[in-house]
Amino acid sequence: MYFLNQRLAADVFDGEYIIANLDTGLYYSVQGAAVSLLHSLPFSSENQVITVVSQAFPEQTEVIKEELTSIFKELVSQDIIRRDENILLESGPECIAPNAYIPGRFNRYADMQDLLMLDPIHDVDENGWTVQSNNS
Repeated sequence: MYFLNQRLAADVFDGEYIIANLDTGLYYSVQGAAVSLLHSLPFSSENQVITVVSQAFPEQTEVIKEELTSIFKELVSQDIIRRDENILLESGPECIAPNAYIPGRFNRYADMQDLLMLDPIHDVDENGWTVQSNNS
C-alpha cells in the first residue's frame, strides 16, 4: 500500500490537497480527480482507484486513466507517497469516485522555498528538540 510521506505536512482545503515538504521547502497542489487518488491509496491500489474513478465517468475513461497514472508517478517520484508493505490496515473506506469529473492536476511550487527553509523547525533532533549550531 502507499501512504503519504510522514515528513510532509498536508491538508485539504476546498477540495484541494496542499502538501508542504518541510525538508526541501517545496510545496504541492493536488486537485480534481487526483484528490480521490490520494484519499484512497492507503486502502486501495493505484490501479483500483484509477479504475473506479474512470468507470464513474465512461466518456472520460481514457483521459482519466492517463492523467491519474501520470499524477501517481509524480507523487512517487517527488516522494510524496511511499510504498510500505509492512503496514496492513484491517479495513478502510471504499474508494469512491467524485460526484463530478474535474480534471486531475498536480502542481509543484518552489516560489516559497527560501521562506519555508528559514523555519527553525528544520534544526531539531529526532525528539523535536532544537539543535544548537556549532557556528557560534
